[in-house]
Amino acid sequence: MSQLPVEVLSEQEVQRLIGHPNADDVFGLRDAAILSALYYAAATAGEIANLDIADIDLDAGTLRLRPDSGRPRRIPIEGPLVEVLDRYLEDSRKVLLVHGGFSVHDDRAAVFVTNKGHRVRVQDIRQILGAHTKGAGIEADVNYSTLRLSRAWHLREAGEPPENIQRLLGATSRSGRHVV
Repeated sequence: MSQLPVEVLSEQEVQRLIGHPNADDVFGLRDAAILSALYYAAATAGEIANLDIADIDLDAGTLRLRPDSGRPRRIPIEGPLVEVLDRYLEDSRKVLLVHGGFSVHDDRAAVFVTNKGHRVRVQDIRQILGAHTKGAGIEADVNYSTLRLSRAWHLREAGEPPENIQRLLGATSRSGRHVV
């Protein structure tokens, strides 16, 4: 196995990290959904912070990720992510909105919200990631990109075609075109 330029978590470490938040708690469920989205969607922290309700199509099983720069991409979302997102949207997000003084029917766009009902920021995601990395006993240096790159590596090792991995990551070809 070749040496990677960044640390990649094992699949067991990823599952330990995603499973660390107490999913029976509104904040824990939100954190588990954020960590799951970072990994299963191979999303950046900015894409997660920018995620709006309109970007999720659970019926079609797709998620539209909008980077800070570049073109949005629509990716398929897998079972574990669908399940935690659905549960978060139904059980946790509504409570967080009400706690923040908003109506459950308020037309707030953000998927992931703070205890005050405001959109999570990249800094919030950094704190969530750091707290659960430490709590899960993971000693690797985990940053915004670790779960994204771990996902790509795990897919590569599972035999996923490189084009599919590139598409998931939103990679562009040498000509500057997005991989289709």
